[in-house]
Amino acid sequence: MSAPIELKPEEIPSKITKGELSICVVGLGSMGLPTASLFAEAGARVIGVDLDRCVVENVNKGKSPLTEPGLENLIKTFVSKGQLQATDDAKDAASKSDIIIIIVPTTIDKLKRPDYSAVEKACKNIGQGMKKGALIIFESTVGPGVTEAVVKKELEEASGLKADVDFGLAYSPIRATVGHALKDLANYPRIVGANDGRSLEAAVAVLSMVVKGGIIRAKNIKTAEAVKLFENVYRDVNIALANELAVFCEAAGIDYFECMGAANTQPYCHLHTPSTGVGGSCIPINPYFLIEESEDLGLKPHIVRLARRVNDAMPSHTLRLIESAAKACKKSLKRIRIAVLGISYRANVKEPRFSVVKDLIDLLKKRGARVTVYDPYFTTEELKKLGYEGFGRLERAVENVDCILIAVGHDEFKRLNLKTLKRLTRKPAAIIDGGHMLNPSEVEEAGFIYRGLGCGVWRK
Repeated sequence: MSAPIELKPEEIPSKITKGELSICVVGLGSMGLPTASLFAEAGARVIGVDLDRCVVENVNKGKSPLTEPGLENLIKTFVSKGQLQATDDAKDAASKSDIIIIIVPTTIDKLKRPDYSAVEKACKNIGQGMKKGALIIFESTVGPGVTEAVVKKELEEASGLKADVDFGLAYSPIRATVGHALKDLANYPRIVGANDGRSLEAAVAVLSMVVKGGIIRAKNIKTAEAVKLFENVYRDVNIALANELAVFCEAAGIDYFECMGAANTQPYCHLHTPSTGVGGSCIPINPYFLIEESEDLGLKPHIVRLARRVNDAMPSHTLRLIESAAKACKKSLKRIRIAVLGISYRANVKEPRFSVVKDLIDLLKKRGARVTVYDPYFTTEELKKLGYEGFGRLERAVENVDCILIAVGHDEFKRLNLKTLKRLTRKPAAIIDGGHMLNPSEVEEAGFIYRGLGCGVWRK
């Protein structure tokens, strides 16, 4: 049987669909499991690897451990057809696979330094079972140079094989978000980089089976690594700018959103939406990968660091808005009851991990506030398991509270019935709009004190 890097690129897809080449996806997280499922849908025989036995067991039962639209149907279908299976044994899976895709978590430690320990562990296990001629496609987000310094090194040491000689190595960063991962993985253009032509073209051939948005070939691995970091740093810096301008607007008695809408009619202006904080597993973390590599080169990435400080400060700023609203109600933050609406890391997804809302709630509790929580994507039991005093119905969460904080801009919150809220809350009550969900005039006409992120109208 031919190895992927020994084949002509145009031969690879048919070899995969005929079962002559098998695929292994290491890491069945929010991007790994959708990736594995898409390859199974494309006709591949796929082994998924994850250290979490619960994840492995769920997948092998045809169930999805993730709340990703459309994913469970794919898993159920292709597990039953025998095209998708899961295991916690990376070494064994690697020994049975010709193409190995690595999508394991990369994060930062308490000192905000990159933590690639999951990558190192995965590569050691894979290397111990990897076959000569295999193709490795690494997809985790890392600093420029890490694929070669960590992935290549660990694979070579564990396997005794040589990259670009005995096995292929390519890098292709994930460009997708939780909540529409399947759509994004299939439709966004994909960046692929490698340091030798065989690896590059083999990786392009493999990924083209599931990527319909086109492939962009990077000059080398380091360039492809930098592309992903630049994308997320761009977003982080621009969100920080929006947050800083929003805070200015609050102080100056200006509506940021009116300014944003008008300014963005200029073709070269793309102001972002401010937020109570930047969450997720990428944007708050990835800039530190670039910072580390920059400082190793003797550089000082001032703007990247400043953006992180600005965005990290937004929960504290939101706390000040809440405190201002409480004072306007002639109430103390130490005694107020506040309902927090939304706990996900971003709007319209069920994903509490990496959410800044938890940080904000912790700040409120430290100041003595009693906090209740409602999120339409979570049941009462799920909220309690996450450590919140939560309710499955909005009316229960807001009953007898002094303040309502819209922390996450779920679409449901655009349809809040202000009359109902007024009837349920203690008088006087305040609404703090952190998601730009409501019309300030309508909130005040309903009898609430209003505070909104980026909205300084109340200061006039």
